[in-house]
Amino acid sequence: MTSIQKFTTSGGRIIYSFPVRAFPGLVNNVYLISDGDQLILVDCGSGYDKANDDLLAGVTAVAEQHDHTISLTAVSTILITHGHIDHYGGLPFVRQFTNAPIGIHILDRRVLSNFEERIVFAASRLDIFLERAGVADKHRAGLMAAYHFGKNFYRSTPIQFLLDEDEPTVGGIRVYHVPGHCPGMVCLHVDDIMLTADHVLARITPHQAPESITHNMGLGHYLASLKKIERVDNIRLGLGGHQDPIEDVYGRIAAIRQSHDDRLQKVLDICCAPKSIAAISRELFGNVESYHVLLALEETGAHVEYLYQRGELIAANLDEIAGQRHPIVQYLRA
Repeated sequence: MTSIQKFTTSGGRIIYSFPVRAFPGLVNNVYLISDGDQLILVDCGSGYDKANDDLLAGVTAVAEQHDHTISLTAVSTILITHGHIDHYGGLPFVRQFTNAPIGIHILDRRVLSNFEERIVFAASRLDIFLERAGVADKHRAGLMAAYHFGKNFYRSTPIQFLLDEDEPTVGGIRVYHVPGHCPGMVCLHVDDIMLTADHVLARITPHQAPESITHNMGLGHYLASLKKIERVDNIRLGLGGHQDPIEDVYGRIAAIRQSHDDRLQKVLDICCAPKSIAAISRELFGNVESYHVLLALEETGAHVEYLYQRGELIAANLDEIAGQRHPIVQYLRA
């Protein structure tokens, strides 16, 4: 039986949560918000067959266990928290049941509505990043194959409206734009419960990638966005895009910030001699495998970029950089 969690906001709205297996080893939380008059679906899984099965099973379980009026056909609005495929890839499947309008932040609109173009450009920038990071050609090909995995489940889907921090959204839900983990990431404040998406998670620090790959990502944007949510009053509970509910959102933000401070210091310590991003990554994360190699390189790149932007790291091999098209940058503590 699908595990359903039920939360009641201070305004009397009901939020249902259930897990969806987005990809092997990755579980997402999908949310249904009901106020008796409208039913809002927040995120929808990856589009992977098991994810679609779990999505349908979850909605069915909510109906059977809590409210028989709930179904995918009853969904009146769809909100997508950000443009990562494990959160929006199920839209074509959902479209078989409802024509409810879809909303996302403008900085992630193109990811959903012009998906094929976005993949071409994003893959090109990622490949350049990996080359400059010092990843050998044969390993780079494998990492690019890992990047493309799972992206054939989705096809471009039109967006009907935009989530704007300065405008009230459906049902009076307050939108907070929190770029960093993703350019168009939003948190949704439903009375005294904050749907934190992948901006704040219960047990891990959300993945970071450098802005050199995608504008409005990067650690600087992310840390500024943490401060934004930290300043929001009346967050009794946080519900993330993965993992468990967050009983103390403010405390969790402080812990995440400390984790990044610690990692930044580790990078500085590693760079007492010139190091490439690939070399720094190996010292930070050790021997990781498969897709985790790519994640480690991106995470390292985000922290190196942050320190370089602030003058705490410098490039130690300027002559090589000046003479090559995509040089491997060797970073040194300033």
